[in-house]
Amino acid sequence: MVNTYNHTLTWSTTRITLLEYCNKKYYFNYYPHALRSLNQEVWLTALLLKNLKSIDMRVGEKTHHLLSDYLRALKKWMQDEAAIQEHKDRIIDEMRKEFEISKTRDYAAYDRDRKFGLSEHYYWENIDDKLEEAIKKALNNLEVFLESDRNEKVQHYFKNAKSVYVENPREKDFDGMKVNLYSIPELRPVNVMAAPDFGVVIADNKYLILDRKTGQEKMDTDGISEQLKIYALKLLLKGNVDIANVDIEAYEIYLPSLHQFGGKIEKDDIDNIIQKLKEDVEFQKQFLVDNDIIKNQPLASTSFPRTKSEKKCAGCTFRKVCEDLKNFE
Repeated sequence: MVNTYNHTLTWSTTRITLLEYCNKKYYFNYYPHALRSLNQEVWLTALLLKNLKSIDMRVGEKTHHLLSDYLRALKKWMQDEAAIQEHKDRIIDEMRKEFEISKTRDYAAYDRDRKFGLSEHYYWENIDDKLEEAIKKALNNLEVFLESDRNEKVQHYFKNAKSVYVENPREKDFDGMKVNLYSIPELRPVNVMAAPDFGVVIADNKYLILDRKTGQEKMDTDGISEQLKIYALKLLLKGNVDIANVDIEAYEIYLPSLHQFGGKIEKDDIDNIIQKLKEDVEFQKQFLVDNDIIKNQPLASTSFPRTKSEKKCAGCTFRKVCEDLKNFE
């Protein structure tokens, strides 16, 4: 069967991290279509596993939904306790219903667009005792935010800033997320998406970018993260302005600790992320037929070696399809 898939190469911090983590997992996550001509069952299993998430990942997702729901409503009108409770109740209801649907393991009726399945259920793990804990974590992340001075700062921005952006993770605006790389010839064909959780145009040429995190806090607290640099680069390219003429501050904020990492974006940060993009694309090209990032057609699955780390494999979402694929390689 001829592979008719045709989609320009995409770059993201998650994608490049996954490629470095395990080449085979990268293949399963971003090129499952390539398995279709090899074996239909393996292909369908890979598609399914690609859209499952662990319960910890679900906590992060629901935290983002909850905070976005609150902030987008707050942008329009003040939120009293009753309104805030409505946001909480919605998340609680969603998490409980989706958990029960996931438990049925009815993958014949699986709705890929909703992405509600939990990887633990797929592997027959009993996580019934973790549901209420997961709900509590998501709600606690909102409570920590509400009780912090960050909540007051947000309200100040809504009233006084030139404009405020609040991401809506429930409805992705892919056109709005796209980074315009036309002015960088080597990266022109590459698809890069970026949308921070919260952005503020404080005044002319003065910006603030905030991104919330719910995972493990990073150990290296020096410098600006690649993700924040991408957000800043997108802002500069969109406005066709030089970093020397604007003031951009960008921070990652971890929940529930509220620890903040980041700072003022400098010229070196922008130069570094552009160079990183170029280097990463060259790395990714090694796994593509003819190194063609426009066709973005992967080499054979055997060209994507598996990690040698048993620890990584033990908790990998793709461990079932990875084992099955060995019979066809």
